[in-house]
Amino acid sequence: MTLRRKPILIGAAVLLAAAALVLVNLRREAGRKTEVEVEVVRARSIKAVVSASGSIRAKRTVEVSASQMGTVVDVAVEEGDEVAEGADLLQIDPVAYRQSVERLRAASSSARADVELARSTVKQAEQEEERIRNLRANDLASPQDLLRVETEREVAAARLESALGALRQQEASLRNAEHDLGLTTIRSPMSGIVVELNVEEGETAIIGTMNNPGTVLLTIADLSELEAEVEVDETDVVDLRPGMPAKVSIDSYPDTLFDGSVTEIGNSAVRTAQASESVDFLVVVALHDAVPGAKPGLSATADIIVAERRDVLSVPMQSLTIRRVGEEGDAEEDLDDDPTARKRGREKEGVFVVRAGKAVFVPAETGIAGDRYFELLSGPAEGDTVVSGDFEAIRDLEDGDPVRVAPPKKEEKKKQ
Repeated sequence: MTLRRKPILIGAAVLLAAAALVLVNLRREAGRKTEVEVEVVRARSIKAVVSASGSIRAKRTVEVSASQMGTVVDVAVEEGDEVAEGADLLQIDPVAYRQSVERLRAASSSARADVELARSTVKQAEQEEERIRNLRANDLASPQDLLRVETEREVAAARLESALGALRQQEASLRNAEHDLGLTTIRSPMSGIVVELNVEEGETAIIGTMNNPGTVLLTIADLSELEAEVEVDETDVVDLRPGMPAKVSIDSYPDTLFDGSVTEIGNSAVRTAQASESVDFLVVVALHDAVPGAKPGLSATADIIVAERRDVLSVPMQSLTIRRVGEEGDAEEDLDDDPTARKRGREKEGVFVVRAGKAVFVPAETGIAGDRYFELLSGPAEGDTVVSGDFEAIRDLEDGDPVRVAPPKKEEKKKQ
């Protein structure tokens, strides 16, 4: 080897070594790229929904209790029977009440006879008074005679008034006894279905008092109008308002959704035995659709639509993350290099936008939340590609990290 060729070979070797080093660095850089899933920011329709579980109930339900105590001697209905308003439901033993009515009828008849006798006495006293007055006018009767007959007429009138009072009292007692007798036949207060029957023949019906409830003999429900009573978490109930639309699903009708709307929002919390658990509030959703064959107590779920946006920009829920950014004027790398800048920085919500093979953190402001997407109020523009997965990748990404877009999954290809 000549001295002239030696420098050339050395230079070539240096160039080869540099090229190899660059190639290794490029491969290493490619190996450090994070594989991510992406979605494109575009306009969608978004619904914010509050879901709650509960059960179906009739809008109008009546618990029929006894107004008179006694033994049930006849039950005319069974559970599931359809009854009309005023129809006989059951009979409480009426014997004692019927005897009371008969006794008071007799007493009323006697009181009416006393009234007639008193009227006759008054009439006789008036006639006697008239006769004595005529005699007195001809000076054939003394003043004492006139005073006597006037007094007798007043006494007779007073006795007539007393007899009339006694008659009114007896007639009032008779009407009360007849009312009590009528209450031994229990009739339906409305048209509906007998959904619960709690008594059998031979059992004793107990009337309620101020401190003790009476026997609930049966329950009648009008199943033509149904409601879903659901328990809504305390964090969601503040967003609800009467009139909000809802979709109700009933477990017994898995392929059908029923339209409804919120009619009542409870003011008192439903607390469980475990104080550590969050509290719920009862919310009533009226069903607008008929539910054939429905029964009170069926399990149901109500999806209440609290807000809806049409054709608004949106980003996937999983894309939203939190990163610390600096105040205006601070370079992002300053947050890592300058502790003072890190203190001045603050956490912001945002998404990672893929630009030129890198993940760029862009602060974002969101509106309502749908089932999979947030409404986008500010931040990325329509058409931007945002990182949507997976969770670990989004958690570990930093602004400016190189990324590699994963091929779309089969489900996503079909949607596209």
